[in-house]
Amino acid sequence: MPITRRMALLLATACPAYRSIAAEVPPLSPAQIALFETPHLASIKQPTRLSYAFRREEAGRAPVDDRIVLEVRRVSDDGRHDVHAEFLTGDRRINYPPALGFKGNPLLLFALDRESRELASATGGSMNWFRGRFRRALVDEAETLQEQVKLAALPHAVAAQRIIVMPYGGEPRARRFQGLRYDFVLSGAVPGGILQMLTTVPAAEDGPAMAESITYSGSEAL
Repeated sequence: MPITRRMALLLATACPAYRSIAAEVPPLSPAQIALFETPHLASIKQPTRLSYAFRREEAGRAPVDDRIVLEVRRVSDDGRHDVHAEFLTGDRRINYPPALGFKGNPLLLFALDRESRELASATGGSMNWFRGRFRRALVDEAETLQEQVKLAALPHAVAAQRIIVMPYGGEPRARRFQGLRYDFVLSGAVPGGILQMLTTVPAAEDGPAMAESITYSGSEAL
């Protein structure tokens, strides 16, 4: 089943408890707006392939390199896009359904979904708990910075917004991932609006340091 913007709205309205408190929902935080309410795909006016490099590094192990490809196959006059994903390859591949009618970049949703699955598997915990804690941290604890960023795929540095979130500090349920840090680097200078997503975990008694990155590597017309 494809993912649509309407489905996201239904999640907020299907439950009576949510409907009854709708008027009490606070305004979105700057981090929430930047990540999930910004039309990252607005500059894409024709079918386009977006490519991202995936890399995982863990102390004591060889790095893992892979790729993520998003194909924007339909662009509507109202600025909505239909996006099909090839999220990693081989044994690591996750088959996500098409994201239909999106203005934002669904890469964020796919990557965070995978992350919650990985964390739940590593800790024996609940995906929903990790997702909920991330959402709360995005409201109350996110740090936003403005900076210049240079990537291999770009001819020069570009203005970017970095959003830093550390959702699990002091949470025993997160186990060795209490120090996990997310960096989201956004810029309108590239199609799709996402320069990089970085996850870092410091070394601890029960595990080595590790880092994962998803980095914009180019785009081309379909």
